[in-house]
Amino acid sequence: MTQRNNVLQRNVTLTQSSMLAAVSSIIVGAQADTGDTDQDMADKLGCSAGTVANARNRKAAMNMLTVMKIGEVYGLDRLAPLMHLIGGKLAPEAAVCTSDRDLPIGAARGQMFLAEALADNRIDDSELASGAEDIEAAGQVFDALRYRLNVLRASGIIVTRMGGR
Repeated sequence: MTQRNNVLQRNVTLTQSSMLAAVSSIIVGAQADTGDTDQDMADKLGCSAGTVANARNRKAAMNMLTVMKIGEVYGLDRLAPLMHLIGGKLAPEAAVCTSDRDLPIGAARGQMFLAEALADNRIDDSELASGAEDIEAAGQVFDALRYRLNVLRASGIIVTRMGGR
């Protein structure tokens, strides 16, 4: 089978087990970042602590509404491991609706971050943390452009190969 180069490729096979692992990683990551217990998370999501514990321990699947609540409560980016299973990425709605006149500003913020952070030829964690807003601004620019590019690809207007210029 020929691999298409104009789509995101899956690195993990989509199975019940891989979905359980992805949801578990989402829960573990959110709890590590927030310090929430199973009960804290359950209260925020409107489910039981047992539901959270079972999903965290890969013993049971969490229902889709509860998984979506994780994205709503803890941030859309938390659901990225699930989207990765189907070769996708998540972007906030605003990232797709960026005005063309805002693109150079976001891109410039990312370039300035890189120029300053790479002055010593490496980016350490503190530089990464302090540059978070600039990285997000640049990411939104490229997410918006990538979205528009994928719309053109899907319509058959352009066909490109990844890695080529």
